[in-house]
Amino acid sequence: MFIAIEGLDGVGKTTTAKMVADKLGFSFVDKPLHYLFDEQGYDNYIRIRDIINESDNRVLTAWFYGLSNIYCVDKYKGQNIVTDRHFLSNYAWSGTAENKEIYDILVKLVGMPDLTVILFADDNTICQRLNVRNATDKDLKKVSMSQNLYGKMRIFCAEYKLSYIEINTSKMSLKEVVDVIAAKVTELKI
Repeated sequence: MFIAIEGLDGVGKTTTAKMVADKLGFSFVDKPLHYLFDEQGYDNYIRIRDIINESDNRVLTAWFYGLSNIYCVDKYKGQNIVTDRHFLSNYAWSGTAENKEIYDILVKLVGMPDLTVILFADDNTICQRLNVRNATDKDLKKVSMSQNLYGKMRIFCAEYKLSYIEINTSKMSLKEVVDVIAAKVTELKI
């Protein structure tokens, strides 16, 4: 089974994904593309990612993160995994009318997660969480774009008929969020 945890920074994606993986006995997969760069170290992946992210070329960014989607599914084929991000994050940040064909190809080649979970929170909660993590976090500037980005995620889900749920983490504990996801996974297995 393949579960993708999606959302913006500050909603609890990584922590939730790790906890869901632990609870279900699945493997946690974080930024799978970095495994291709491990010989040069994780910092090399971050350097390359940052160069790609600075590009205005949305075809380039879509393919770069699409490579991550392809690599993840190939590397963990047949395993039970929980990923921190997958198609929705790629599409939210990079998806345009000009590169739609890239997503059509990726979906056709890679397939879809068995369950995609969109975590969201209100802007104040996200800002508070990011400030606790790092008061100068560059992701604080992105909070104002959250409604547009989540809108794009929902469009992707509808367009490609993803099996997904949305969870507002604003007033929920991590345990409560994990329990909702675990219950949905159990429901899907029945």
